[in-house]
Amino acid sequence: CVCTGFGIYFMYREGVQEYEDLRTYVKETDEDDHTEGTDGSDGKQTVVDFKALKKINPDVVSWITIAGTNIDYPLLQGKDNNQYLHKDMEGRDSAAGAIFLDHGDKADLSSLHNIIYGHHMKNGTMFKDIVKYKDQQYFDEHQDIILYTPDREIHLKALAAVVANPDAIRRKIDFQSWEEFTSYIEEMTQDARAFATVPKGTAIRRLYSFVTCSYEFQNARTILYAYEEN
Repeated sequence: CVCTGFGIYFMYREGVQEYEDLRTYVKETDEDDHTEGTDGSDGKQTVVDFKALKKINPDVVSWITIAGTNIDYPLLQGKDNNQYLHKDMEGRDSAAGAIFLDHGDKADLSSLHNIIYGHHMKNGTMFKDIVKYKDQQYFDEHQDIILYTPDREIHLKALAAVVANPDAIRRKIDFQSWEEFTSYIEEMTQDARAFATVPKGTAIRRLYSFVTCSYEFQNARTILYAYEEN
């Protein structure tokens, strides 16, 4: 997650430039324009040119952005969870890799639990800002997460930030009942470093995990849990 060694500086620089170039495919426009991903707030709509992104790489499934952070990236899904660990959007070797969805999840983000991975990079890119969510004030000030897909716009609220081992239970995707799903959420978030209280009457329809390396102990991960509102 933190890379060292000869040539890393140049890989950092190239990776930063690549994602700056990709952000030209995400624009704000007037709300009466035709768009693929929109929110309509303040008379503006966010437009993601998924056709262009998928020409670069058909594995693009979404675009993730968290206001006030450096997180503003395409989300990919590979054939396994190693494919984009050290490969960028264009399939080149990269210290930063790409932001990617667990290969077991549904590409349209309709799984009950969607797991998203990104490296913790020294230069502040990729998922470095996820570790900041362990601070309650930062957590409270960066609640809103948006995922744009070709078909819809998904608004999430931060739920809890935890430090944990990368145990298999953290990757549980399939649930037999809503009761099992609700119990799972409670279990995964019970030792949170920072958390939010879900408004009374709000049903969590889907859970999202944003996972990156952490350094509290060997193989530690910081996981930001967020939920999709009804």
